[in-house]
Amino acid sequence: MRVTMSGTGRRVTALLAPALFGIAALGASARAQEAEAPGTPAAEEAPAPISIELNKLEAQDGACRAYLVLVNPAGPDITDLKLDLILFNQDQVIERRIAVGLSPLPTGKTTVKLFDIQGQDCGRVGSVLINEVMACSGADGEIPDCTKRIAPTSRVDAKLFK
Repeated sequence: MRVTMSGTGRRVTALLAPALFGIAALGASARAQEAEAPGTPAAEEAPAPISIELNKLEAQDGACRAYLVLVNPAGPDITDLKLDLILFNQDQVIERRIAVGLSPLPTGKTTVKLFDIQGQDCGRVGSVLINEVMACSGADGEIPDCTKRIAPTSRVDAKLFK
């Protein structure tokens, strides 16, 4: 906002600018405090991510053995976790679809799960898509937002993503 008066326009504008900035800052601060007030959605922290890392792919007697490192840092304990995985080759053409069970996944513990993919050449795996979380539950039933909490990473050339 600019207010000018003859002969003193620059001075009035210079005086009003800090005042208007201060009013705007107070309004922004009040909105931030409202958002952080207890019981409001912005104040509630998002649940900690469930880390799933594709750590190793290894040829094993006509199969490709996959090693996953999982961490559920903040719980609750996961007693049933099943994922629908899609394997893509180096050209990003679907090779196969598999379902894997990764339970249990206790709170605060790093867990390694491995599974064999029969008839799969590890060298042909270009990426792995977590297509769907088929089950995610604990002692108290289904765990909400399990799919959103999954944070996939990979230490191998094949990318793990959702």
